[in-house]
Amino acid sequence: MRVLLLLLVCISCTCHAFSPLSAPTRRTSQALSLSPPSYQALVEKLPSQTVINVVEQSPQKVIAADVAASAGVSLSKAAQDLTALASLSQGDIAVSTEGDLIYSFPPNLSSVLKQNSLKFKTQQALLKIWPTLFYVIRVSFGLVLLASLAAIFSTILFLSSSSSSDSDNDRRRDNRSMGGFGGGFWGPSPFDFLYYRPYYGGYYGTTAVRDPEEMGFLESVFSYIFGDGNPNEGLEERRLSLVANMIRDNQGSVTAEQLAPYCDDAPPPNPNADLQAYVDESFVLPIVSQLNGEPRVTEDGDIVYVFPELQQSVASTTTRPKPSNMSSEASILSRAGLRKNASAGEVQQLLNLNGISTRGVYEKKDLIGLLEQALPPLTEREKAGLQMDDPTMLQEREYEFSLANSFNRFLAGGLGIVNLFGALYLGNMLSTYAMYGVRLPSYFGLVQAGFPLLLSYAVLFNVIPLVRSLWIKTENEKIRRRNETRRKWKDLLDRNVFGNLGRKLKAARKMGTKMKRLGTSEEEIIFDTKQSMEQMEKVKAERALDEFDKLLEKEEKPFE
Repeated sequence: MRVLLLLLVCISCTCHAFSPLSAPTRRTSQALSLSPPSYQALVEKLPSQTVINVVEQSPQKVIAADVAASAGVSLSKAAQDLTALASLSQGDIAVSTEGDLIYSFPPNLSSVLKQNSLKFKTQQALLKIWPTLFYVIRVSFGLVLLASLAAIFSTILFLSSSSSSDSDNDRRRDNRSMGGFGGGFWGPSPFDFLYYRPYYGGYYGTTAVRDPEEMGFLESVFSYIFGDGNPNEGLEERRLSLVANMIRDNQGSVTAEQLAPYCDDAPPPNPNADLQAYVDESFVLPIVSQLNGEPRVTEDGDIVYVFPELQQSVASTTTRPKPSNMSSEASILSRAGLRKNASAGEVQQLLNLNGISTRGVYEKKDLIGLLEQALPPLTEREKAGLQMDDPTMLQEREYEFSLANSFNRFLAGGLGIVNLFGALYLGNMLSTYAMYGVRLPSYFGLVQAGFPLLLSYAVLFNVIPLVRSLWIKTENEKIRRRNETRRKWKDLLDRNVFGNLGRKLKAARKMGTKMKRLGTSEEEIIFDTKQSMEQMEKVKAERALDEFDKLLEKEEKPFE
């Protein structure tokens, strides 16, 4: 396989000598972007799981452009992953007359990878056990909090009890003061509820039975401290996938204004954009570079970005997801607790159960209209969810402090504050014993030795959520601004534009090219790893003779 890969590189480079003279720039850029990494790099690094999933769901043949548009990765990343995947799975690679690489993989790709790659097999095993392992990690934070509370307040009780038996009058007076605290702690005080927590066990058990999807208290402690991860996981992949498909819809030629709804650093559109073209287009450079775009200057001095490599495909059709009617139908059913494809009978049954008359209403569309009127107004989270459901828009979700319910958040925060004050109070008591070099017996000696850790944990338990809350507030403000800017650009492009912007869009359409289908004919394939060495030599010789005959015909024509 190593020899075949090296041979492929040589053929891919030399076949450009037979390419049409009208496209040297395009082929040069592709040769640079599709150059495979070294063999050692292929062995050490596995392809991304996203690329593997796309290949498994694709037809038998794929190219880098199709994978990049579906997986949301750069063209260079797609080419590298496909080459690595072909090496690990013993897939086949074909080279067209213009140097395009066409990959073929076995249908049972994951099974083949598990057999050939111990690293991939281990990775898949870890992916299966990770949810359980992560659940244990989340629960452990709640257990640590309870253990810290038990250690701190049991030690406080022990010290208070032992101090009360001292015969010294001054110490006895002090002990009465501490004994009052201890009596208040075990009597009617807020600490009594928080320390015993008899309701905690019942609450957790009741919650688990009532709603399995609801987060329990032990998990809520982790959520309160660290949050619940990035709500925009996979945003970059979604961005590149949307952009690549939008570019293909526009025949591989777009303007900076068309790329703006998918960029992070795009400024708000100019209110007079119809009359004045935008000047600073640096915000599109990250996308243009990842998809191997080329800036072209029009006759009017405008810049249009063309993506010739995206205008290649082995699929029979390349369609971009269209806006759905999620806000009017499927989302309404989902909000009501029904399936997105629920039947009219199910909708009618739900309305009747809630005392809403459906007399004379039989069509599903009309029943959904009644259901929409009965539902409460959309919350901010639901509105953001509707925008995220639009397959043609790039919208970021805002960070939430915690996905746990309000009671669990309040309980975790309250216990964290109690734990901190308890640690500070215990530190004051232990400092008195430290002055006399007294070491507590048995279990309480361990608490005394580990007190710095208990105090650090108590401080960090309260500091981390506070800092994270401030960071979330700042980050969400940035997200809202970016989302608003993207919506403004999309609204601008959705209406009929004139002036300079309209002229740019028209020029971009003129520069567009039709999608080029690869692998449709065996004649355009000059090399295929499926073929034997003898067959390859034979095909190579036939190609050379054909090219020689064509050159002879060109030379003979002037003399006719």
